[in-house]
Amino acid sequence: MAREPVLNLNPEQAEHLGVRVTLAESIDRLPLGQAAARIVLPPQNEYLVSAPQAGVIENVRVALGVAVQQGEIMARIQSPALLEAERSLLDAASEFSLAQARLQRDQTLLQEGIIARMRWLETQSRYRQAEAGLQTARQILQISGLRAEDIKTLEAGHTLNSRIDVRAPASGRVLERLAVVGQRVESLTPLFRLGQLETLWLEVSVPQERVSEIVPGDRIDLDNPAASARIIHISQQIDTDSQTVLVRAVVEQGAASLRPGMNVTVQLLHNSRDHLFRLPRAALFTHEGKSRVFVRTAAGFEARIVDVAGEEEHYIVLHQGIEAGESVVIQGVAGLKAAWLGVGED
Repeated sequence: MAREPVLNLNPEQAEHLGVRVTLAESIDRLPLGQAAARIVLPPQNEYLVSAPQAGVIENVRVALGVAVQQGEIMARIQSPALLEAERSLLDAASEFSLAQARLQRDQTLLQEGIIARMRWLETQSRYRQAEAGLQTARQILQISGLRAEDIKTLEAGHTLNSRIDVRAPASGRVLERLAVVGQRVESLTPLFRLGQLETLWLEVSVPQERVSEIVPGDRIDLDNPAASARIIHISQQIDTDSQTVLVRAVVEQGAASLRPGMNVTVQLLHNSRDHLFRLPRAALFTHEGKSRVFVRTAAGFEARIVDVAGEEEHYIVLHQGIEAGESVVIQGVAGLKAAWLGVGED
């Protein structure tokens, strides 16, 4: 096979052609193409805050997008239903106190032999029923938004209060505000949606023909805004309309510049053990149907045949044809090509 001609230029000639070289950048990830993606929250980091009881929203304390701390008051509801639950608690507490006194009395009478054991067992059963009723009434008030200290105060002071403080179940940001002052709500009506933004996911729609090329642990890059993620899950289901597969990745760098709900375009990158090199697209040219780059050697500029492994928006990835440490021409390629073809024709 005929040896490829080498173009020998002196520094002045190379400068006249605007030749500029760079070292081939060694990489360990192969670009597989771009895909559409959306930023989402992990389900365990999202909270729905609902109305604990029916009533009217009296006050809203937080605005959309603000950060809240766990236990912080987000809204206040005026609820007649809460009064009924508080009355039930006080009735249950009175019943329990009476049952407790009866149990102590009958236990003394049983020890003195005044009453039969059967009567004491009946008293004990009524005591346990009253105890369960009191616990149920307390739990209902806790579900209604009252804290344990509020319930103790109610039992001690017998002062009823129709206001419910709706508190944040966890620290996070208000992603959605549905509560409106003056609105009448039923129990479990959604009021706010909270999210913890420290961890974000990318949900990528990957064309089905590319899915076999990726594995968990591969990377996903975003250029605008700049971020990087690691693939953690590949769905087994194909979307019948788009013929894509859902690939989920956890964002590991650049999460602060992302927001849930954002639609972005990402670059899929497969971890590879091959010797890969990344170069600007301007370095590549074709001749006789073959991809080539100019490599500067001691003898001159050599038009090296290369194998393109992958492509990005502004770069190409090669895995054959060049070696680590070699200088590749990235500017002035057209002028070099014309000069090189002239040498080949001589």
